Amino acid sequence: MPGGGTPEAASGSGHGPDPAAHDDDRIGTGGEDAATGRFGAGSQRHGHLRNAFANVDGDAVGRDKYVFLLGGARERLRPLSPVLRERIQNAYEEAPGYDEARVALAKQGMAILRGADGLGKAATAVRLLLPCRGPVYHLDSGVDFASLADRLDTSAADGSGMGIEAGAGFLLDRPADAANLRGEIFDRLQTALLDANAVMVVTIADTDVADSELLTGVVDLTRPPVLRGIVRRYLRWRFGVREAERMLADAEVEALLAEHLDANATCGSAADLATALHDEYQSGEPDLHRIRDRMARKGVETFAIWAGSLTETFTRCFSLALAVLNGLPQEDITDAARMLERRLDAVRVHTGSQDPAVRYQPLPAHDPLALPMRKLLARLRAGRVDAPGTGCCLEYQDPDYPRQVLAHAWSEYPIQELLLGWLGELVTDRSDEVRVYAAVALGGLLPTAFPYLNRRVLAGWAFHQDERFREAVAYALSIGAGDPELRPQIDVLVAEWFADRSRPLGQATAARVYGLLSASGDAEQNITRLARLSAVDSIKVAVAIGNAYTDLLADDYTRAPLVLGALRTGLAPPQTRPTCLLAFLIMATGLVIDGTQPEFEGYDGWPALLFLSEVRAEVRDPLVLLWREALGQPISHRQAQQTLRNWAALAETDSRLRETFLNMLGALVHGDGRSGRIIRRYAAEWTDRDELAPLPLTAWAVNRVLDREKE
Repeated sequence: MPGGGTPEAASGSGHGPDPAAHDDDRIGTGGEDAATGRFGAGSQRHGHLRNAFANVDGDAVGRDKYVFLLGGARERLRPLSPVLRERIQNAYEEAPGYDEARVALAKQGMAILRGADGLGKAATAVRLLLPCRGPVYHLDSGVDFASLADRLDTSAADGSGMGIEAGAGFLLDRPADAANLRGEIFDRLQTALLDANAVMVVTIADTDVADSELLTGVVDLTRPPVLRGIVRRYLRWRFGVREAERMLADAEVEALLAEHLDANATCGSAADLATALHDEYQSGEPDLHRIRDRMARKGVETFAIWAGSLTETFTRCFSLALAVLNGLPQEDITDAARMLERRLDAVRVHTGSQDPAVRYQPLPAHDPLALPMRKLLARLRAGRVDAPGTGCCLEYQDPDYPRQVLAHAWSEYPIQELLLGWLGELVTDRSDEVRVYAAVALGGLLPTAFPYLNRRVLAGWAFHQDERFREAVAYALSIGAGDPELRPQIDVLVAEWFADRSRPLGQATAARVYGLLSASGDAEQNITRLARLSAVDSIKVAVAIGNAYTDLLADDYTRAPLVLGALRTGLAPPQTRPTCLLAFLIMATGLVIDGTQPEFEGYDGWPALLFLSEVRAEVRDPLVLLWREALGQPISHRQAQQTLRNWAALAETDSRLRETFLNMLGALVHGDGRSGRIIRRYAAEWTDRDELAPLPLTAWAVNRVLDREKE
């Protein structure tokens, strides 16, 4: 495995001198240029991590994760399951009352579907929401109605309203708080939704309405749709009209339908039967006895039955690769599947022969042309998704499958060491996304097997000379820390690495973890920890601190005054100044504004610190001071020069950015002749005749600022 990253090679006790530390790891002996050499790397890394988190959290598909500020705190909204969306879009059998509900929703912005269980309320709700122009979200059933009304209210005086995307739809299925839905709250919800041209459908039991004022928004569903129609529509969608009708004409299938779709059957049982028929006929060798058995064992066993049907080695490898890299390009997933298959090729099967020469043989080789991708994806209940700028990506239709597939493989088969070796190989991949997703997948296993994984992987990777392994540990632990029972153990482990002065690589890993453990409100304490760690004279620790600060800001830009304040304070002591300057330049290079988010519209591609200097006054002074020190200190001036040029290059083509850039430079050189001379020299280099990408507009404007300062 590259970098000696197998569990065996990376194992360690976590005590004693750091075997990977060297005397030439001090700050100023190399490594700074690489740390500040990738513009926007920190923001890109944060995006990868946020997307990968969905695969273990199960709240969203990888590339469609939406985050809102709710009362100042980050909270995820779960987009409607693509499986459910696709199924309803193609195979919905209209329920009696649908037209009435559609009219009510269009008129009022909110509809309450009331009825007994089994009448298809959830399917009807989804069908009502499909025409929405914006995203459709599946709200948590435990939501409090009063709180929800406050959050949706964009005009809230305290600014706590989250704001509703225009054209968005919300599904609230069987809310636990239904008894507290009153007329006044209904009116507030309705007003907020209509203001944003958004809609909401709520499903409740037939006994849940407790306020007569709600009756104007209630649509009663009293009868289910035709259950055989549900089966027919689904099979027509999956197989086409001719093949579906041929199947339904079969006497055995008719008997199966009569057996399961009696007067007591529900819409859910009809949907389960349709899915079972599809899966059985898709296999090419249908056996209706298996369908009867499956219907008898439906529920939690459905996934296990499906997973057990994947008998071919490569199909299983591909299912695991897709589970780890769900949402990434097809080529990356295929490569990962082949990596895993090669590792399995080392396993040999017993032939039963007594002859030692033929007792064992390799597993059968996989024929890459045996199964077209479309059929493989159908077997795996997955599909293709076009991602702009990325190409064809693959993902499971059910967002819960990535987590379930990996957990199933870990718990049901004796391949734990093999899986860890494979994940370690992915951690060294050339793709940033693959590395992040593999580390997050490892984190998803921590609640199940933390002691084992700590011994076999974490205790070694945390002290690995290769930064990619240390980063993987940080990502994995940040995911595992979401488990309340596991969090105390992780805190103890990271604190031990943090305090061990004899092992700076472990301290570097601890720094990265502290930069990622911010969701639970401990960001301020972790900034203090990083500030204390800045006294360690190690380039690897300094880079880790810079990346940790970058992660903290990428997660929430409102932390900028705290982070920049800590760096500003760290400039005074000589032992912390080099680390603080490098950390500042890592942030200045790594953080870039994503203009696709509504609150950053018009600032796409801006350096985040420059953007913050325009919109937050408390950021300007520490930013100017840090730039002065970075440009004037011998230990950081080369990296500062390159970072400033990166900002100037962006200003060359964006007049608004250029104006903000010049304002910052004006404050920087005001009363500081030395900084003015340095920047004038840099501006001259931007238009040098040997410069391959000259910056004439920015250089000219900078010189004007400098000339005015001299006057």
